[in-house]
Amino acid sequence: MSKLIFFKRYLYIIDRLRSHPSSFTELQEYVMNKFSKADIKTDFEYSVRTFERDKKDIQKLFGIIIQYDRKDKSYCIDEEEIEDQSVTRMMDAFSIHHALQEGNKFSPSVFLEKRKSLGTEHIHGIIHAIQNRFILKFTHQKHWDDDITERKVYPIAIKESQQRWYLIALDKKDEHIKTFGLDRISNLNITDTKFKPISYNVEKEFKDAFGVETYEPVQKIVLEFSWKQGNYIKSFPLHESQHILEENKKRVLIEIYIHPTHHIIMEILKLGSDVKVIEPLFLQNEVKKCIAEMGKLYK
Repeated sequence: MSKLIFFKRYLYIIDRLRSHPSSFTELQEYVMNKFSKADIKTDFEYSVRTFERDKKDIQKLFGIIIQYDRKDKSYCIDEEEIEDQSVTRMMDAFSIHHALQEGNKFSPSVFLEKRKSLGTEHIHGIIHAIQNRFILKFTHQKHWDDDITERKVYPIAIKESQQRWYLIALDKKDEHIKTFGLDRISNLNITDTKFKPISYNVEKEFKDAFGVETYEPVQKIVLEFSWKQGNYIKSFPLHESQHILEENKKRVLIEIYIHPTHHIIMEILKLGSDVKVIEPLFLQNEVKKCIAEMGKLYK
């Protein structure tokens, strides 16, 4: 049996137990039914022994513990214990994929976003280079600069932000760690030259970033939202540090601790009159300056 089938089976199990605690018999029927609908040829019956192996593999690969309730004689997954966001995103995508597969493909029930980020075709090759510590070479062009530069980098990680993907790497040109938008990378070449491990904690370095910019010191930012927009912000926080200071029928006041860079200014402007910067004062002035410049365009 191919490794892909094993992996799909793990995801079938996770997908089921996230929302439906099940006995082994129910889980067995679910897995075999999924294989049948996906037209996956199998010559085995899903057994308790196989399930026990799968539980261990799922914990090892995803850090997810499948729990057993002796009272109800059922297995389940505690959603709150899944801390890895990449695992959650992958499982969500897998659930959506199932829904699309099982629905009528010609029925206008699901509409997907047609706009997509460019450069995602590089992801597989870059991850391969990261995992094997191969030096990358590519050409890069900034959005605000006509110059196209040749880059030689030590890849460290890739990061998603605002539906765009970025490569985090040490640039051999000046030995600085930088971010490169995948949509601005071309002529990607994965060399066979290896490099030594780089000590860089990506999660720590970008913990307080809104996006991928970190050039300003971390500060407390207080934002005032209209009641309507505030409800949206509560359900989809701007940042993991978000904390509600006050809420009533008129407004919602929140604070976040981030690097106050260009990316957060663009997010604030996007929300228009539904948000106001309370502090810091320099960020308020930057937003006011942008609004004034926008006004000049319509005079």
